[in-house]
Amino acid sequence: MNSIRQITITALLFLILVFTNGSGNYYAGLQSGAATVFQEKGEKVLVIHAPIRDLTEFRELARQAARLKPFGRVEVNISTLADKGFYEIPAGNNFWYEYASYNPTPYKFFPDHQITPFIPAEFVRKNRELLLAKAKILREFGLEAAFWCYEPNFIPEAFFEAYPQLRGPRVDHPRRGNQPAFAPCIDLKETQEMYSNMVAELLKNVPGIHTFFFKTNDSGSGICWSDWQYTGPNGPTQCKNNSMGERVASLMNSFKSGAAKAGKEISIYLTGSMFSDEEKKDIYQHLPEYCYFQSNTDDIDVYEVQAIGSEIIANYPVRGLFDPIEILRSINALGKSEANTVFISFRSLYDRGYDLPSVVDKLTSMLVKYMNTPVPEGQIAELQQLRLLCAEWAGEHAADRLYDAFMALEEANNYKSTAAGGVSGIYWGVSARHITRPLVIAPQLLTKDEEAYFLPHVFNASETEGRMDYTDIHGAHRTVEAGAISKYVSMVNKAIMLMERLPETAPENNFIRNMAKALRIHCSIMRSCGNFGEAQAIRDRNAEKLSNPPHRPDKAPTWEGDPDLQVFNTIMRDELDNTQQLITLLQDGGMDLICHATDPRYEDTFLLGPDLIEQLKLKRKIMLNHWTDIEGYMTTPFK
Repeated sequence: MNSIRQITITALLFLILVFTNGSGNYYAGLQSGAATVFQEKGEKVLVIHAPIRDLTEFRELARQAARLKPFGRVEVNISTLADKGFYEIPAGNNFWYEYASYNPTPYKFFPDHQITPFIPAEFVRKNRELLLAKAKILREFGLEAAFWCYEPNFIPEAFFEAYPQLRGPRVDHPRRGNQPAFAPCIDLKETQEMYSNMVAELLKNVPGIHTFFFKTNDSGSGICWSDWQYTGPNGPTQCKNNSMGERVASLMNSFKSGAAKAGKEISIYLTGSMFSDEEKKDIYQHLPEYCYFQSNTDDIDVYEVQAIGSEIIANYPVRGLFDPIEILRSINALGKSEANTVFISFRSLYDRGYDLPSVVDKLTSMLVKYMNTPVPEGQIAELQQLRLLCAEWAGEHAADRLYDAFMALEEANNYKSTAAGGVSGIYWGVSARHITRPLVIAPQLLTKDEEAYFLPHVFNASETEGRMDYTDIHGAHRTVEAGAISKYVSMVNKAIMLMERLPETAPENNFIRNMAKALRIHCSIMRSCGNFGEAQAIRDRNAEKLSNPPHRPDKAPTWEGDPDLQVFNTIMRDELDNTQQLITLLQDGGMDLICHATDPRYEDTFLLGPDLIEQLKLKRKIMLNHWTDIEGYMTTPFK
């Protein structure tokens, strides 16, 4: 699994990580006549993405987006589904389908007549209603629309039973579910016409859509014979020898054909998708006019696209975090690039959440402030820019303290990327349920009732593995170096304490205090991930002991007992204390800072439940009920 910062559509491909010390006026580091961001580079397009379903909140997003109109054409994505695709998810431990259950695709709004019988009509109606309502709001603000999707997205199996000739590649992950899923073959004229018709209908209903951007080969979508298909390259035999560049061009031309039917021209972006380097080069060579590919291939220069994102992707499920260092670097990178299109994302993975309005406001304000200022030259000038921002937020007398807090956070993030980059809130904390499941030595001793609130949401194709392996993360057994997470947490705590020491008179005191609380929640989640990782390492070392029935230990006196018993008990106690601290944070307004369902029906492997606090209390109770289970497997001290 890639690092959380690498797998998102808004992967920040061009950000430069540099940091030193410095203060003063950053303009002193600029040469006269230095370029400003977006100076004399033709029309710029800024595309904003947040999976908001509440129209009042969407209106506020549009209001913020309208502030960027002086810098170019501003578009807001409107393809978020109104509801989860429950109909797509087979019974059993088919968690792979959860990746795709909120996937937008044209057929969920304006399905082709061949697909219509296989998609619930009410589901389509609600999606279309939300899409059109959002388009109306954008028109009120003088904004354009964009449409984000996964293509070609898998289609229910009943469709392929009716149209077997259209079956394309298998696109699911063999370790993450028990039922295969297939996408249509885009090399077929019939499939191309189907896509053309759906895009035409979409644009006839929403002529304000100018940008069509999509992802493939991941999370429910895929292209025939791609090297990156999770089951291995596969698809119909008759299209095996077509090149990847030709296939992608065929799909893009189908979109363009649909636009032409609607009397429109659109820009098309393939973003954040997984291809081999050879495939990427071939795609570039075959791109149709007004079509672009956002890639991270080292030897291919890409100037057309840049991306800026909030911290929700890296720190999900926590909202309200903000990294001004990263944002400043992103904005400054825009001024040094040839980018004509900028994607601005406030979206979490898999559309389970989005960042707070306060974060949208802060990021938008920074764009407005800095996109018309000279780009700083050199590391010192960049950090002087940060120092000036800290003075605005904290006041001159407290600016250095806030500056030190952000630099401490930068140091912590750099450490984590090196020491524990694979440990993430979304995959470890949420979908493995480290946040809410009890940490015990022998999970097989839990009763069905004790498992009922968490085990159905643990991402695993095998219920047994989900129960027994704390660090089976989406099909692979993962490890974390002992002490790495606790060191990271202590580094973040340094930043938190600096933030909490800012005076109440600081201009942005409320925003910074909320951020400090959000960081405390993030630290709690990371602490759980570290505890479960180290606990599983002990369980792995003692697998033979733990495979036997519980029994009384040896009666021979021993001062320390089994060495792993004391270590495990220490971890277990830390997790118990950590759970109580998280309960306290959430009861003190922290629920607003963590993504969670408001309806129990929507709790799933990627989204915590509305009764999160009660689940944490249950976790605490179950841990205490099983506190001495370890003594049936390992020798206790006898003093």
